[in-house]
Amino acid sequence: MVAPSSFDPYDPEDAVQNLRGLKKLWYHCKEQPLVPLGIFATCFALTKSGLAIRGGRSKSANRYFTLRVIFQGFTLAALVGGSYYLSHDTKSKEELMKEKAERRKKLWLEELDRQSRQIESYSSESKK
Repeated sequence: MVAPSSFDPYDPEDAVQNLRGLKKLWYHCKEQPLVPLGIFATCFALTKSGLAIRGGRSKSANRYFTLRVIFQGFTLAALVGGSYYLSHDTKSKEELMKEKAERRKKLWLEELDRQSRQIESYSSESKK
């Protein structure tokens, strides 16, 4: 199989930028799974506290409000910790662009070599 000269391999960084809507949300939830967990826990505690207030159970409502604050702190810590980890784990944008340019140059040179071998084989076949 012959690859076209404009062959460009799959690049995950480009794929993330092209995601839209729920797919992008799902990608980020998989990237930092503790943040959505903390959000759902906070919403649960807030809902339960509201139901407890409506039911006239002030002790239960205060307990759920306390849980809400704890869950919000957990969510914030997960967000900051995940952002710190991802910022120090990944390479800078300039390094990624440099690597991508090197990959493209390598692929381009491989393509030129392949084409020159193909031309040589055609010319040797035509001489016979």
